This record gives sequence, C-alpha cells and structure tokens, in this order.
Amino acid sequence: MSEPVRELAQREAPQQQDIPTLMAQIRERIKSDIERNLDSRSGISRATARFADERGISFGDMQLSEELKFLNRSFSYQDLISRDRVTTHRTGLLGRLLVKVKGRLVEFVRRVALKDYLQAEEGFNINLVRFLNDMARYVDARDTNGLSALARVDDEKSLAILTAGRQLRELRESFEERLKTTDALVRGLEGTINNIKTYTDPSPPLASEQFQTTPALKADTSYLLFENRFRGSKDEIARRLSIYPEIFKNAQAPVLEIGSGRGELQQLFKQEGITSYGVDLDVVMVNVANSLGCTTQYGDAIAHLRGLADRSLGGLVAIQLVEHLTHAHLKELFELAKKKLRSGAKVAFETINPQSVLALSSNYFRDPTHIWPLHPDTLAYMATLSGLKIIETKMLSPVSPNQLLKEIPSDSSHTHAVADAVSKINVSFQQLNRLLYGYQDYCLILEVP
Repeated sequence: MSEPVRELAQREAPQQQDIPTLMAQIRERIKSDIERNLDSRSGISRATARFADERGISFGDMQLSEELKFLNRSFSYQDLISRDRVTTHRTGLLGRLLVKVKGRLVEFVRRVALKDYLQAEEGFNINLVRFLNDMARYVDARDTNGLSALARVDDEKSLAILTAGRQLRELRESFEERLKTTDALVRGLEGTINNIKTYTDPSPPLASEQFQTTPALKADTSYLLFENRFRGSKDEIARRLSIYPEIFKNAQAPVLEIGSGRGELQQLFKQEGITSYGVDLDVVMVNVANSLGCTTQYGDAIAHLRGLADRSLGGLVAIQLVEHLTHAHLKELFELAKKKLRSGAKVAFETINPQSVLALSSNYFRDPTHIWPLHPDTLAYMATLSGLKIIETKMLSPVSPNQLLKEIPSDSSHTHAVADAVSKINVSFQQLNRLLYGYQDYCLILEVP
C-alpha cells in the first residue's frame, strides 16, 4: 500500500467519504506497488522478514493501521442526521423557532423519508468494515506465513550453500593432500632410482667400534619408501623441524641426533652453523643423508651413547623415535642423556601425541615399527625420574581449522533458550575437537642439570 488512507481522510471531510471510491484507490495503489516490485530479487531472511516501505507500511501490520481504526469508528453516519446537530446564525425567538423547525424536519427526513436508505447504507457500511477487518487479518496472516516460509527456504538455501562450500573445501583439501603425497612419492622414487647405488651401499660410516665386526649389511629401501610415502616431502619436514635450531643454537659441543633418517634436521643445523651429527640404524637412510652433505653414521644410537665420553655432547635430539623404543631402552636413553651431555645442554624428544584420536589412528598405527605411544605426562615423568629438568612441552602440528567440527554461529534472533542450547552444543564441539583433532605431535624439551 503506497499511501496511507489516513492522508485521503485528512483531505476530505468525514461527510464526503466515498467508501467505494476510497477502496478503488487503495486497490489501484496496491496493484501499482505489486507491478513496480515484480523484478525485486532481494533475499528473505529473519532480518528482513518485517519489510517496511519508505512510508512505514509493514507486512503484517494491516490490522493495526490507523485507516482501519478510522473505518471501525466511522462506519455509521446516522448520528450526523440528528436534531441535536441543527444550528442557526439567527438569535432570539426567531433563531430558536428556526432550530426547532429544522430539527423536526431533520427527524422527519431521518425517520420517515430516508429511513430505509439510511438503514441500508448503515448495513452496507457495517458489512464493508467487517469485510475489511477480516481481509486485514487474512492478509496479515498470509504475509506472516508466506514470509516465514520464504525465510525457511532462504535458511535452507543458505545451509545448502554452506554445506556445498564445506564439501568443496574438503574435496579440495583431500585432493591437495593426495597431490602432495603423490608428489612426495614420485620425488622419492625418482631419488631412489637415481641414487640406488649410493643408497644401497653396504658399507656406510659406522657409529662405533663394536660394529666393525658386524656381518655384511643388507641395504633395504622399504622404510625409505615408506617415509617418502607417508611422512611428507623433505620441504614439509624441514618446515616442521625449523623450531629446533633455535633450541640448540648455544650448544657448546656437538649435538647428536639419534634416528636422523633422511637428514632434514642435520641440514638445518648445518645451515645455522650448529655442529652436529646423526646416528641411524637404517643403512639406506644413512646413505641418503650423507649424499646430501650430512654427517651421519650407521649404528645403534644407545650403544653409541654408551661408548661416548661423559659430558662430551652439547645436545641430544630425537624426532619421532622414542615411540620405536621399549620401556627399558627409553629408560636407559634418559640416563645416558644425563650422563653424556654437558651441564645446561638441551634435550628434545618429539613424538606422536596420543591425546589426539586423529594422530593416534592415522599416524601412530600406520607405522608397523612403532612399539607403544607415549602420553606427554608419561614421557615427562620418565625424564624427571632420570634427573633431567623439564623446560617445556611444546605442542606441534595443529590440525587444519577446515577439518574441525564447525561451531553453530550465534544469532541475535535466537531466544534465550535457543542461545543457551547453541552455547552448550558449541562447548561440546570444542571438547570433541580437542579429543579428535588435537595437536598431532608434541616435543618434550629438557635440560641437563
């Protein structure tokens, strides 16, 4: 309705109101508004459901309109034809006589001459106003129901778009992950093929004299290929290991890395000017690292530690190794670290975080050489028993936010009960995210007293 009926009423005296003409004007304005807005494509939502035009006419407000109130008050005109409303400008006896005569004439017209017409007109007006009231209730109800339905459709459309967007993101991430894995596999295969003779050299540098009498070594590339396939590319691993040069930057003696693998950390130490070397029990891994310019030796790291002079090392680091050790070997490793490292030297052990179900199921159980997972509290407790000082337990490898359970967004239109329910559900999501998608790795950083 483009113009309030009240404006029409204000331009005309009540006696001159022509209801049929007035309704025709209203219908024309409604029709004009509808035609003018046919091409509107604005979305319907809870925020816009109670649309109001520039004159303040809102959907669902017809029953409350001033125009309808006016019609309900003014549908009857019989009171306007009454002797009590007769006046004259004359005064005195003549004036009173004229008023009396006019009054009787008005009563005659109202009660005799126009009785049937006025009753018919009043009946018509009563039915018209009743119809307008019913129509207003109907239109308001239809607007409310229609806009609610449109709001639901809009919500469903938005939800469908969000769901489709999330699915596309998940597909993209899955594709990118598979692409990275495939790239790492291809690069690993290329490197293995190009350096097969170097990698399978059965005579790598030995870590201790005990190994000089060891029978001829058998080079097996299976674990190298396993690392290339599942652990990630060298660039990705180097990015993850970038925190360690800072930890060992003040080392006053060589830093030993046990289980040095493909040599990514050894390369970082070399770039930062940190003196270090690695020991690994896989011939191919030792050959791969040395082909990249690292200093690595073949041997049992714990046996190698036993043979070192006391207080001869400036640091000790093991990346994804302690989960490969038995309880007895791990206990001895802590004791040897305290004995063979200088006072103030740092020790860093990184391993899979079993507090994350994702890490435990996808990373830990994937490798058949793992012996047992180590909870951060368990590893820290064993280090304390050995007399090492705990500096920090650093959580590593957070899961991508796109993989987490999505919290329900808050909405100002929510009732208190709904908002409270949403808040409780979101707290549950946060707890599930910590349990299912917590940090995938952690590093226990220690210091020798």
